[in-house]
Formats: sequence, structure tokens, C-alpha cells
Amino acid sequence: MSDRLVTPERVDGSMSLLVDMMGDALDPAYADAARRRAAGPEDRPAPAKGRLGPLARAVVLLVLFGLLTGVAAAQVRGRANASGAARRALLADVQRQTTATDRLSRQVDQLRTAVAQARDTGLGDGARGRALAAQLSALELSTGQTKVTGPGLLVTLNDAQDPSTTTGNGRGGQLGDGRIYDRDLQDVVNALWAAGAEAISVNGQRLTALTAIRSAGEAILVDFRPLSPPYRLSAVGDVDAMQPAFADSATARRFTTYTSLYGLGFATQRVDRLSLPAATPPELRSARDANTASTASTTKPTVAPTGGTP
Repeated sequence: MSDRLVTPERVDGSMSLLVDMMGDALDPAYADAARRRAAGPEDRPAPAKGRLGPLARAVVLLVLFGLLTGVAAAQVRGRANASGAARRALLADVQRQTTATDRLSRQVDQLRTAVAQARDTGLGDGARGRALAAQLSALELSTGQTKVTGPGLLVTLNDAQDPSTTTGNGRGGQLGDGRIYDRDLQDVVNALWAAGAEAISVNGQRLTALTAIRSAGEAILVDFRPLSPPYRLSAVGDVDAMQPAFADSATARRFTTYTSLYGLGFATQRVDRLSLPAATPPELRSARDANTASTASTTKPTVAPTGGTP
């Protein structure tokens, strides 16, 4: 017989969970909270030292966030001011250089007129000289090296009133479809040449066979001179034949459509008298005395404009 004491099993052992719930109906955590509320202030445990409460932590975080935001805003403002100052200085320099270029251009025109008068005086003594003067005048007219006055067409192109927000599919489907581009000026100029124009200028810049119309950023350059809208294209020629030919061109019809789709400005006006300035003279790279070369007709020319092939 074993000496070990056998603990009898509880009759209600299978119902221990129900017994515990009936014996301890209140959760221990709730009981502990009730004891703390029942205790007086002097019996409550003191808060731990060295720790911040939730409100204090929120205040500290807000202060730190405000400091970081202020520093970032100050840095952004400083960079913006520096960029604005650099842009203003660049614009002022461009304006000064443009003014100086205009002054030099006027001096060139005066000197060119004086040289032409002296040349005509020197060539007007004999029949051969007068023939050479007439031939030279014709060459100057064809190369844009002389002023031109006569009837013609005035074609005006302009950006839309709000070109930055105009979008569409026919001109790229992106922002800026309401702007006039360098290719637009090229198309209109070519259409005017095809319509019979004898001389063309854009905002006072005379065009020749060597004129470059290109863009730099948002600016349009004609022979490296920046232009701003509206763009006025003056074309001198037989206006009676030129006006209907240009109006019937594919370019004119396309720009008429652009006015309704993108708000571009496009207008054609017949003018009885247009005055076009002379173009910038080509650079004289080399020359020779024709009297010392008996084989001038068989040798290659030595006078060529900038960008040309000598």
C-alpha cells in the first residue's frame, strides 16, 4: 500500500472557469484602478521624476517643427532673392548691350550711306562706271544690302492672351501651344517668299538668304537679335499678286485655324508704303584687285559672307 497521499479531485473541476468567474467577477486591473481612486492624494504614487508628460512632449515637438520650418523657409527665401538679383542683373546687362548695339547699328547705317555716295560719285564719271554702279545696286537689292520702300503686306503674329495654359493636339499637345515659335515665323516667311515678296523684314530686322531664325529658351532670335511679340512681318512686292497668293497658301490657312483653336493672333494687312531697312552687311573675308588678275572669270571668288563658302 502506498504511503503517498492522494488528493481527491474536485467534483466541480470541469466547471473551474465558471467558478472563477463567479468568485472573481471584477477584473484585477479594474480592481487596482478602484483602489487608487479610493486612496487619498497622499497615498497616490508620485510621478516619476525626469519624464515629460504627453502635453509637454507635444509642445516640444511643435516648437522643434516650427524651428525647422522657419529655417527651411529662410533658406528658400535667400535662394529666391539671390536668383532674382542675378536675373535682374542679367536683364540689365542685356538691355545695356542692346542699347549699345542699336547705337552702333545707327553709326553703321550712316557710314554705309556715306560710302555708297562716295562710290556712286566715283563710278558716275564714265559709262563703264555707271554700268558697274547699276549692277552693284541690283546685287545689293537681291542681297538685302540696301533700303527698300514700296507697297506690300504686313502680317502680324502674336501669342495667345494666356499662352501658358493653352493646350491642344495639333501643336504638340503640351503647355505653350498658345505661343508663337521660331518655326512659325519660318513658315510664314517662306510662304511670303513663295507668294512673290521681294524683300521681308521681321520687327525691323531685314531678312536675307543667310538669315537665321531660331529660338533660345522662350525667345526668338533673328540673326542673334532677340525679338518679342507681336511679330510684324513686312513684305514688299507686287501686292496685287502677293496678297491672294499668300491668303491661299497652306500656311495662311493653318494659322487661320490656329486662331480659333489656340487663340493665336494672326492678321494680314495691305499697306501702300512699307520701308524696310538694309540688312547687316556680310563679313568681308578677303578681296583682290580685279585689274591685276586677267583670269578672274576662271578663278574661284574670294569674297564671301560669314558662313558662306569662299
